[in-house]
Amino acid sequence: MRGISGFLTNFPPFIYFFLSLLERIHVKLPIPIEKMVSLVSYPRTGRRLQRYDHRGFRLVVGCIPYRYKKTEEANSIDEVIEVLVINAQNGKGMLFPKGGWEKDESMEEAAIRETLEEAGVLGKIESKLGEWSYKSKRQSIFHEGHMFPMLVTQELDGWPEKNIRKRKWVTVSKAREECPHLWMREALEELVRRHKQPQQAEESK
Repeated sequence: MRGISGFLTNFPPFIYFFLSLLERIHVKLPIPIEKMVSLVSYPRTGRRLQRYDHRGFRLVVGCIPYRYKKTEEANSIDEVIEVLVINAQNGKGMLFPKGGWEKDESMEEAAIRETLEEAGVLGKIESKLGEWSYKSKRQSIFHEGHMFPMLVTQELDGWPEKNIRKRKWVTVSKAREECPHLWMREALEELVRRHKQPQQAEESK
């Protein structure tokens, strides 16, 4: 991180504090720190760089942030992991962080950026859960959504959308109940399936 002091002068106090903290604790980030900060210093607005597929569907990416629960024995997925949800801007239900995939970033970078912007967490991004086509209820626009799991390693006290987004850790069962979007619930089921496979393999021995 040599030369980072000059790099930080163009960014708001939150980013300065955030990066100085990472510099002290030597966190290994999934993408270069200068790249990440340029992506999240200010929440992106507008659709100038938005990606669309050959059908004209807006390409959307996001993460299901999760963490392992501290338990000796687990009899259900609710006892194995918790997932992080954020409030919908219209106040209806809880969602996983997601947003538009833009032309100057990879799909994984976009997923990390959206998760940091909306939920204020960092972590290890894992292989994609899948992709889903859906229609936006608010704008009647078709989207193609891509979701990744993120094993959370850090929760930040401040993040770009803190003033409009509330976050909370919930069980998988609670997330199923509170998430209004079928495609996000299906992504969650894929995450559950992945976590059940090692457990089932162990039980069959």
